[in-house]
Amino acid sequence: MTTSEASRESAGVGTRFVGQAPLPAIPSVGALTAADAEAARWTLILVWFMRTIAVVWIFKGLFNWTIMLGVDPAVANILTMPGPLAATICFFAVADLVAAVGLWLAAPWGGVLWLLCAATEALAPVLNERAFSGVGLAVALNAALIVVYFALNIMAARERS
Repeated sequence: MTTSEASRESAGVGTRFVGQAPLPAIPSVGALTAADAEAARWTLILVWFMRTIAVVWIFKGLFNWTIMLGVDPAVANILTMPGPLAATICFFAVADLVAAVGLWLAAPWGGVLWLLCAATEALAPVLNERAFSGVGLAVALNAALIVVYFALNIMAARERS
């Protein structure tokens, strides 16, 4: 053994620690056969649901930013709002956009953050009745979306097992 080979071996250069290649991070997506498409039906529906909600949540986040930046003071002026309501708008301005990105990517953290946002919006009127106006429709819509999300997740999990 030469001196350079000995020094490389002692430094760990060229030593392989993993016996096999790692799994791909994202499964390959391409043209599906009819059998594959049928097998992945609920997963595909779940991904499209998540992407549709992502688009809606992007608009919600941008609307909160328009309130924060005072684009149209006739709609809402954050400077004249009660403190808890202004803090809520600031939180959702950031959280809704981050959740939307995670939903669009169909990442698990996106679904979790979206569930946190939707559940918080649904429970906000219960926690502070002055926090939101027109709460009936928003609570019902968020609750319905959460139920649909869980149902699609269950169907997609059954499909994969």
